[in-house]
Amino acid sequence: MEDMDVKRALTLFPAMLTEVGDPLKDFKKGSYEASFQAYVERTAEAMDAIEDAYQAAEEKEQLLQELAGAFVDAAARTLEGQKKRRQEELLMNYNMCLVVYVNPALLERRPQSGQPLAEELLRAWKERFPKTNLKLSDFATINGGFKRRFCYITTAVCKSRGRGDDCYELNLLRDYRDQYLLRQPDGEALVKEYYNVAPTVVKHIDECQDAAGVYEQIWQEYLAPCISLIEAGRRQECRQRYEEMVCRLKEQYFYTGKVENGL
Repeated sequence: MEDMDVKRALTLFPAMLTEVGDPLKDFKKGSYEASFQAYVERTAEAMDAIEDAYQAAEEKEQLLQELAGAFVDAAARTLEGQKKRRQEELLMNYNMCLVVYVNPALLERRPQSGQPLAEELLRAWKERFPKTNLKLSDFATINGGFKRRFCYITTAVCKSRGRGDDCYELNLLRDYRDQYLLRQPDGEALVKEYYNVAPTVVKHIDECQDAAGVYEQIWQEYLAPCISLIEAGRRQECRQRYEEMVCRLKEQYFYTGKVENGL
């Protein structure tokens, strides 16, 4: 029975990654909760299989490694043979799916297997895809974050400058993102890329000895000009500066994690 439990879990678990087509589509204040709960229901069989196998396993660590390995291998296989741009798009979707659906679902019903499997999955994911640096969060934390409307880098910069989470600058930039950028034909793709790289960028900057200086440079070079452009109604020019910021920070911090001579 134990072997059957393990085989069932190994078969069903990787499919949890493909249960979400576009993870950003419903990742909004008014739709994420319902989308997540529907995901939990759709993947209940897989999570039950994982818990059954975990409860029966004598070598639980080995089982966790097998499950995480099967999951990561399945993701890697879908990237094989794809052109570089398509690989990046798929991996971006997978990163988002892992953070806002898969791992929160593993934690949601508080099974004994949930936390250790989610942690092992992130470790295996980082090992296979070393340019990623995802963090573990539960549904309540993520859903509560919509009150702050996720703006990682801008929030970190404003915090460094002594500004609160509800300050004028943050609200202006968030409204620009929600009311203009996300409504552009390819705006969602740009915002998705930002969500993919921003937490890692902030983590690496925070590890810098002169983090405050780096944040101030980001403010002076990108965010302050963006705010001025929005206030002047020059929204497309703001977008160009925004894209430049995402691209440059991605190259500087997401891939290398190093801070050399500021930006």
